[in-house]
Amino acid sequence: MSVVLPRNIEQMAERRASEAGFQDVASYLAHLIAADARNASDEALEGALLEGLEGDGEEWDAEAMRAECRATLNATEKGS
Repeated sequence: MSVVLPRNIEQMAERRASEAGFQDVASYLAHLIAADARNASDEALEGALLEGLEGDGEEWDAEAMRAECRATLNATEKGS
């Protein structure tokens, strides 16, 4: 993949990558994208938990929740 950034953004990315100890900008960008995927997964889990708390009093199935979280995480990882 090739990404063209405006010069000011490219300079900022180079600086941030260096400050954070990344080998290059590509590694830094890969890290940011992976972090974004983890955040999306965390948000999905939080939403599911809140939905369960606000639910209609049905019994909570821990295994079903784990399976749903795994499926969401796997789908997020495959999409990145």
